[in-house]
Amino acid sequence: NAEYMGGYLNLLERESDDSNVTFRHTGKIQRALNLGSYNYLGFAESSGNCADAAVDSIRNNGVACSSSTHHGGRLAIHNQLDKLVAEFVGKPSAITFGMGFATNSMNIPSLVGPGSLIISDENNHASLILGSRLSGATIRTFKHNNTKSLESVLRNAVVYGQPRTHRPWKKILIVIEGVYSMEGSVCKLPEIIRLKKKYKCYI
Repeated sequence: NAEYMGGYLNLLERESDDSNVTFRHTGKIQRALNLGSYNYLGFAESSGNCADAAVDSIRNNGVACSSSTHHGGRLAIHNQLDKLVAEFVGKPSAITFGMGFATNSMNIPSLVGPGSLIISDENNHASLILGSRLSGATIRTFKHNNTKSLESVLRNAVVYGQPRTHRPWKKILIVIEGVYSMEGSVCKLPEIIRLKKKYKCYI
């Protein structure tokens, strides 16, 4: 599609007789699911509910705050979003962040520090890895989306505690993704929540 990359793409089918050095079109069009752009959910379409809501929001709130929340870049719509998320997850309050590399890399150090343990999925995004390193916490990994591997790491962390002193960790934080963008796999959240409750740690 010339305007945007939506949830689906129309691909022009090609053939090659020389190991993909040259191609010729077959004249066929193949409809395919788009997993190759950040618009795989189709939110950037030029018409429809999302487009209409975006135009209304720009008219009411402007394009951007031009500042972080810390420096006054916050609007009523952000408070509404926090309240809506809290209601959705059944909690008294919530804090939402704009998605991006800095969100992960800069906020993990505010959650844990030296004397804490981060247990990280081996396929986590680079922003999560950087944030974990910047925190000063000890980092251990578990096999991708493997709850048996996660439980093994958790059990050892609780039983043996910190290296040398064997004191309990100040905090244990499991760091995972909801959807792993490079693999397309979805985290096993119910199982991970069960382990979080069993070992009294954080996600």
